[in-house]
Amino acid sequence: MVKSYDVVVAGAGPAGAAAAAVLAGQGLRVALLDRATHPRPKLCGGLLTAKSVEALARIFGLTLADLEQRGGLFHQTPQYVFLHHGRRLLAGAADEPFCFVDRPAFDALLASIAVARGADYLPGQAVESCDAALGVVRLRSGAELSGRFVIGADGANSVTRRALGAGPAGGPSGGYDRAAWRRDLAAAIEVELPVGGGPGCFPRQVLVPELHVGAPHVPGAGYGWVFPGPRGPKVGICGLRRSGRDGRDFGAIFLDFLRLLGVHRPESVALHGHPLPYGNALARPASGRLLLAGDAGGFVEPLFGEGIFYALATGAHAASGVLCGLKNGEAAAAAEYERLLARTVRPELVWSNRLRWLLFRAMRHFGAGPVQGFVQSAPAALAQMVHGRRSFKLLRKKTWEWGAGVGE
Repeated sequence: MVKSYDVVVAGAGPAGAAAAAVLAGQGLRVALLDRATHPRPKLCGGLLTAKSVEALARIFGLTLADLEQRGGLFHQTPQYVFLHHGRRLLAGAADEPFCFVDRPAFDALLASIAVARGADYLPGQAVESCDAALGVVRLRSGAELSGRFVIGADGANSVTRRALGAGPAGGPSGGYDRAAWRRDLAAAIEVELPVGGGPGCFPRQVLVPELHVGAPHVPGAGYGWVFPGPRGPKVGICGLRRSGRDGRDFGAIFLDFLRLLGVHRPESVALHGHPLPYGNALARPASGRLLLAGDAGGFVEPLFGEGIFYALATGAHAASGVLCGLKNGEAAAAAEYERLLARTVRPELVWSNRLRWLLFRAMRHFGAGPVQGFVQSAPAALAQMVHGRRSFKLLRKKTWEWGAGVGE
């Protein structure tokens, strides 16, 4: 038996929760399903930029005080971030504080708001397949859900994305180029370490986020990070699979990074990895009744790897597209979704990707000097790019547009 909804949302992370919260808030019958049950583990640095904080207020009605009281927020930094090249400090960029959330609690809170607005939460339901033309999602349990629209927000290893079909990313079928997707899919490893002097411990407290670029212990087209964590510093690296140093195993590169940071006997640390879209946002993330959001559509900023904001934004944009489609027909949903992406998200992804390759190629040929000069020439402007006050496109002032149903 097929259970029918107005919209089926696959994936209850930030993108799916944002979509479900917007749509349920408009009185629609929404299914919000996830293969796991909240709270569930999630590898993520948990960084919230200023634009993320503003998106949470607009989509969910959440303030920082709400996050602190209801779970999720555990740290706000002073107004700077440190940029490193190996053991060398390149610069500190100042502007606004960064916030950090514990992803299991944060994701559970966002999903609970969607449920409070009326979404039907279906945990422990993994997607087996999706029919984009019919709007049918088949679950591994054997059950089927149908919707006038489906929003695929089921992560980098998305099952719903397969429903776009084969074909070039910009092709008329709305398909995606699987080879290109794999080529631009990054490997990421992250661990949370206790502070101390013993094996596998981080040697110091971390109160301010650190980014590490261009060093021999960091992937060529990638970066490393050291962030405050709820139980100890979060340390990770991210890089394109095709850019490993000397063909070495990615785990071995990460262990060298831990040694660089002063971790004693890092081989005692249990490593946890996951894929990350890293410059492969789909040109056509919609087909038929299906719209893809968040990591499922490749919407991650490729310079610093910021994902939470782009998950929130694309989830809300997909919901606005659906609202348009319910009124004006199936094709209108994809058109409105793409219009919102083109005006807000895509320019940031395109220009941050250009900046990424410009800086990494400059480092490859000239060392850390170009990056240090860039950061030191305009530290506040760099921080404003990250926070969303300025665009990655030529540092222009940035305003974010939101569609129907968001913040109403």
